[in-house]
Amino acid sequence: MKKLSLIFTVIALAGVTLSSCKKAQEVVPNTSNELADIYATLDGLGTKRVAEPRFSASNDTIYFDLPYFYPVDSDNEVDLSQVILRSTVPSDAIVTPGLGVLQDVSKPFNLNITSGSGETRSFVVVSRKVGDLSVADAKITYQAGGSTQEITAVIKDSDVFFYILPGTDISNVRLDLEINKHSSSSIPSGTAMDLSKDVPLTITGVDGSKKVYTLKATEPVKLDYGVGINRRMFVKTAAELGFTTNMETSLAVTGDYLVTSVRTNPSVYKVYNRYTGAYIKDLPLPFSALSFQVAHDAGGNLLGATYAAKNGKMIMYKWSSIDAVPEKLIEWTNNNPTGITGDGGAGRRINVYGNVNTNAVIMSPAGQSSIIYKWRIANGVLVSNTPEVIRYKSVTGGAASFMGYNADAQPTSADANADYFVNYQFEIGLVNGTTHERTVGFANETAVFGIFHFATDYIEFNNAKYLAVQKLVNTYSYNNAIMGIFDVTETSKIGLSAADPRYRTFNIYNSEIFVGANPNANGTGDICIALSPDKERMQVYMLLTNGGIMAHEFTKYTP
Repeated sequence: MKKLSLIFTVIALAGVTLSSCKKAQEVVPNTSNELADIYATLDGLGTKRVAEPRFSASNDTIYFDLPYFYPVDSDNEVDLSQVILRSTVPSDAIVTPGLGVLQDVSKPFNLNITSGSGETRSFVVVSRKVGDLSVADAKITYQAGGSTQEITAVIKDSDVFFYILPGTDISNVRLDLEINKHSSSSIPSGTAMDLSKDVPLTITGVDGSKKVYTLKATEPVKLDYGVGINRRMFVKTAAELGFTTNMETSLAVTGDYLVTSVRTNPSVYKVYNRYTGAYIKDLPLPFSALSFQVAHDAGGNLLGATYAAKNGKMIMYKWSSIDAVPEKLIEWTNNNPTGITGDGGAGRRINVYGNVNTNAVIMSPAGQSSIIYKWRIANGVLVSNTPEVIRYKSVTGGAASFMGYNADAQPTSADANADYFVNYQFEIGLVNGTTHERTVGFANETAVFGIFHFATDYIEFNNAKYLAVQKLVNTYSYNNAIMGIFDVTETSKIGLSAADPRYRTFNIYNSEIFVGANPNANGTGDICIALSPDKERMQVYMLLTNGGIMAHEFTKYTP
C-alpha cells in the first residue's frame, strides 16, 4: 500500500512541475463600452419589459416613456422612484450607477459605462409617465336593408379606417370607441356623426398629452377571386324564433325573407326577415301534409315539397315570392321499382341548382338507400314528373349498402349529367354525374366535418365555388353545430387533411359553436346560401333544430 501511495505522489508532483513551467496567458482588457440593450421594468415583474428606450439624435440621451398606470387599464399609478432599469454591456464593463435594483428615475441622471480598459461613455437618462393615447377599438353602426349593420375599424398609426362597401349611406352613423378609462376623447363614444367625409378625433391622456387621429371611410379593394371582408349578421335562438322542439328542419331564402319548414303534420312554413331574423308571418300552404324541406333556386324562387313515403305522393310547389300564388311544379308517386329494401321515403332533403324558370336540376335521396331521385328542368319546362333514378355506387361506412335517412345530394350544375356532392353520415364526397362514382371525398376527420353532418349547399361566387356544411360536434345530443364554408374550386383540395398547411385555403371559415337548448337526437338542421341583389355579398344561413338560426355574410372586398 505504501508503494502505491508513493507512485501517485510522484505523478502528482510531476504534474505540478509541468504546469509551473507554462507561461500565464495575459488578460487583455476589453475596450468596448457599448450599451447593447436597456429597458425599464417594475418591482416584481422580473425581466418583463414595461418601457423601451428612445435615443436622441446625438445618441447621448436615453428617454423612457413609462405608462402612467400599470397595467395600463388599472388604477395602479406608476411611481417613478420605484423603477428598475436593466442593461446589457460587455462582460468586464462597469455601469454606474448600478442597475437592476429599484431606483429613482423621476429626475434626469447620468449613466456611465466604463470599459475594462478604462474608457467611459456617458448617457443622460430621462424618464416620464405618459397617458395611454391608443384607440383599442372603434366601430360604427348604421341602418341598411332594414337591419343594423356594424363595421369595425382597422387602425393604422393615426388613421382609423372604416372599409365601407360602395353605395352605403354613412351620413348618420353611431361611433363607438374603446380607449383607456383614464383618457378622454374629443368625440364621446355613442355619438351620431356624418362619416361621408374625414373626421378628426383627439385622444387626451391623463398626463395632458394628446394624439390626433383621423376617422376615414374608404372603399375596400374588390377581389378578383373569393371572399374577403365578412361579418356576423345575426344569431337567433330557438326561443327567440318561436321554434317548437324537434320540429324545425329546413330553411330557404326568397327575396328579403327566410322561410323555415315546421315538420308538424300538416306542416307550417314560417317567414322571417333574412337580415334581422324578425318573424314576419306564416306562409299559406296549398297542401295539408307533412313537409320536411324547403329550398330555393338561383332565381329566388321558393320550393316546398310534401314528404313521399314509399307509394306516397310528392307534390312540389314554387313561390316566386312570399306573396305570390304557388304553382305546382312536380307531382309524383314514390312507387318506382328501385329495389329499395330500407325506408325509401323521398323529400326529407331536397337540393337544387339553377333557376326553375329556365334550367335547373333538383335532387332528393331516398331514405336508407343508395338511391337519389333527380328531376331536370330545361328551358323552363319540367322534363318529366317521373324522376331519373340514380344509384350512388360508392356508398361507404358502416352501412355499406345505403345512405341514411337524411342524406343530401347537391347538384353542381344544371347540366343533364351534372356532378353532385353527397353528404350522409359516413362521408362528404364529390360524385361523377355520369358514372355516379365518387371522384374525391373529404378527409374522414372530425376536424374536417365534425362527428356528424347532413346539411349542404353549393354556390358559385366571385369566380370561386363554395360548399357550405353544417358540422355537428356533440356526439350524444347533436345540439352543437358549426357553420363551415369550403372552397371547392380546386377539386384536388377536397381531400386535404386538417393538418395540411393548405387546409385553410380549403376550409376558409368555421363559425363558433352554436349550441341548441335541447338534444337533437336526429341531428337535423339545414344550411343555405343566398346572394344580395347586387351580387356583391354572399349570405350563409344555418338552422339547428332546437338551436335557432345563425347568419353570416361574406363580400368580394378586402381592406
